Amino acid sequence: MTNFAHYRDLELVSESELTGKSVQSASWWQRQSIRFKTTLLAIAIGTIPTLAVGSVAYYFAANSLIQESTSQSETLVRDLQNQVNLFMGDRLSDIQVMASLDIFANPKLSQQATTAEKSAALEQIQSAYGFYNSIAVFDLKGNPVAQTKGKALDNHLSRGYIQSALKADGAVISQPRISTTSGIFSIYSAAPIKDQQTGQTIGFIRARIPVKVLNQLLQHFTTKGSQYYLLNNQGEVFLGSAGEYVIKTKSDGSAAAKSFDYEAVNAASIFPEASTILAGENLITVKATNTQFNSPQLLAYTPAQAVPGLPQLKWQAILATDTSLVYAPHRRLRLVLILGSVAVAVGVGAIAYALANRLLRPVLLAAKAVQEIGRGNFTTQIDIPGTDEIAQLGADINRMATQLADFVQVQTILAQHSEEIKNIALQLANSTTHQEIFEAVVHGSYRALKAERVVFYQFMPQSAIAMAEAITPGQTTVQNSGLSRELMAEYQAQALPQVEVIANLEQADLTAVKREYLTSLGVKSCLIAPVMVKQQLAGLLMVHQSFTPLPWLDEEVEFITQVVSQIDFAMTRQQLNTQQKLAETREKSAKEVMQMRALSLLQEVADVSQGDLTIRARVTEDEIGTIADSYNSTIESLQNLVTQTKAAAAEVEFNTVTNDSAVQSLAADTVAQTETITNMLQQIESMETSITLVANQANQAEEFVQQATSTIAQEDQVMNRTVAEIKAVQHTVTQTATKAEKLGESSQEISQAVSLIGRFAAQTHLLALKASIEAARAGEQGKGFAVIADEVRSLATQSAEATAEIETLVSKIQLETAEVVDAMHQGAAQIASGSELVQQTRQSLTQVNQVSSEISKLVSSITHTTQQQSMTSAEVSQTIVDVAALAEHNSQSATQVSSSIRELTLIASNLQSHIAKFKT
Repeated sequence: MTNFAHYRDLELVSESELTGKSVQSASWWQRQSIRFKTTLLAIAIGTIPTLAVGSVAYYFAANSLIQESTSQSETLVRDLQNQVNLFMGDRLSDIQVMASLDIFANPKLSQQATTAEKSAALEQIQSAYGFYNSIAVFDLKGNPVAQTKGKALDNHLSRGYIQSALKADGAVISQPRISTTSGIFSIYSAAPIKDQQTGQTIGFIRARIPVKVLNQLLQHFTTKGSQYYLLNNQGEVFLGSAGEYVIKTKSDGSAAAKSFDYEAVNAASIFPEASTILAGENLITVKATNTQFNSPQLLAYTPAQAVPGLPQLKWQAILATDTSLVYAPHRRLRLVLILGSVAVAVGVGAIAYALANRLLRPVLLAAKAVQEIGRGNFTTQIDIPGTDEIAQLGADINRMATQLADFVQVQTILAQHSEEIKNIALQLANSTTHQEIFEAVVHGSYRALKAERVVFYQFMPQSAIAMAEAITPGQTTVQNSGLSRELMAEYQAQALPQVEVIANLEQADLTAVKREYLTSLGVKSCLIAPVMVKQQLAGLLMVHQSFTPLPWLDEEVEFITQVVSQIDFAMTRQQLNTQQKLAETREKSAKEVMQMRALSLLQEVADVSQGDLTIRARVTEDEIGTIADSYNSTIESLQNLVTQTKAAAAEVEFNTVTNDSAVQSLAADTVAQTETITNMLQQIESMETSITLVANQANQAEEFVQQATSTIAQEDQVMNRTVAEIKAVQHTVTQTATKAEKLGESSQEISQAVSLIGRFAAQTHLLALKASIEAARAGEQGKGFAVIADEVRSLATQSAEATAEIETLVSKIQLETAEVVDAMHQGAAQIASGSELVQQTRQSLTQVNQVSSEISKLVSSITHTTQQQSMTSAEVSQTIVDVAALAEHNSQSATQVSSSIRELTLIASNLQSHIAKFKT
């Protein structure tokens, strides 16, 4: 930014001159007072936008309310139809569940259950659901099999919904119609009953639902000024908020009797516009006139929807709402807009006049303050209380004045720093020693930063000494003192040296060594700048404040950074100048001497290149002499090496020629030995296999003999027990025959018990059916219990089947019991003769046992001997394998040695020819 000192040179125009010129060229609006302008503008700003926004808001709000009312009506009519569809879908599921009940679909259980039990099951279902006033089961001919309480039903085969169910071979729901039996306006559901085993239709079931049940289901859609209407597949109303609109069609398809006093109502007779609405296939909302109530209404119509899994009844729904209710919010909104606009105009005028004086006062103060700042008085401040925009403007003006003052101060500091850096750079350029550099930097920094102490520590190999210092009077000097080794090592260990800024020593995060050093000097805040010369830490430039902690400015840190870089430049420049002068002198003299000695050395060793290793160079005390001495040592070592190489080559050549034939003979013998050992190994492996086979067979023979001996001993004992048992069995058989006769008599009692169990199974099946109905009535909470009830019903069915099988089994037992009695009498006679044969067999087994013992001893001896031979054969075989491997390895090694000797002979010959040219 620009320095503000130039404002003193500006020619200021007087306020009176500006005012006079402005008045002469101002228009009528410009000549009015700010208070008048503010009040008038406030009224216009407050009223005109209110009217405009209110009108636009009213337009969009009215449209939004209409759309909301339309959307709400469409949502309600869609919910109404969905609720009806879901309700009828549940009824379709109900009739399917009823048709699959075991008491009707299981032939065995259906035959066992009585008509009263089946009717009781239907009563349970009717009571559980609460929607039906009649449920009945019919056979294939249409005759009733079971029904709930009420008027006795006749043949239903001709009913339209029954024929539809049989034709569709599944569950169906009828259109609303009048019951032939009760005269009640009803909806029917029907489904065929299929045999669980064969899948054939064996009957059908139907349930009747009064239409008034739907009225109870949809009663929450009836509100004041709103009605609903349900239409059948012909577009005729059969149910509405006012009650039933009955179509005169009986359940058997014939015309209804006039005594019911009902008539069909078409939707077009209630709403003349209905004919156009019903022709559409989309959800629609239109205005129409209700002829029943003689009032305009908003109609929301939803056509018949095909929902997968639900009955396709093609019912439609209409929801009618009085327009007086729909447009009531519009009228209230319009009234609020008019009253609000008038109130805003009056209120804004009064408020604008009252606020004009209050608002103008801080504005004038702000304008005056800006004028003072424009004249260069940056200390100007205004006090405007509050948090509004004018107060924020005053705060911004105050901040602007402060920032301008700070900016001027910073620019002044930067100018001083720039001037001081220039002076330091000039002094450094004229410095000839390091001490002059240190003094110039320290005193220049002391003047620019106005610190209590500025000191420069120079790093040496083992210490860091304060080489230059500038301090204020009363401060402790550190001139020629040093830093501790620990602190010096800490700075040398830093990876990336940078200026260390310590604003407050007490709050700074420092090491113990550094804190101790600064505290000993009474430092409160400081700047520590490492001085790098050729990427090496050469010293530290420290700026100390000892009275109070000082928050260092970025400009001051930047100044000390530039000063440190100047030290690097100056010291590097001095070192380069000194080194350059010394290098030039040394290089000139050394170059001349080096050239003479190098020429002499080349002349002395010229014959070495011809192979004469007896030549030696003259050794002097200069660098060339060192090279000559090293050259002589190298030639001497090379001479010894050549001599030794000649002798070694001759000896190698002689030995390789002598040993070549011996090695070749050894390789041939080794190969023959390997083949012989391999053949021997094959023979030993064959013998080992035979011995192992004999050992295994001997082991098996020994085991067989031992088993035979053990078996004979056991059989001897068994024979003794057998004789005793045969006698006991003979007595037992006689008693068993008597008990078997009694068993035949007990079988009659089992037959009676089995019959009783069959009745229990039928009762259990009926009880499970009732549990399933109660579970269905409980809804979601009863699903788990319904599964258990189904399992119980399945178990009862299995029990009934098992009972029939038991009855058959008992009959077989009675027949077989008589046969057992006869067999036992015959067995008693045979047991007596068998006892004598067992005695004779026992004596024979005793003799066999003695012979088996002798054979066992002989086989055991053979087995032991064979096992020892097998072990010895295995050891011999392993030894031969090892010898064969060793022979194979020796053969390969001999072959390799023979090849290597040939190569070595060739190399020795070549070496002799090359070394012969050297003179030693």
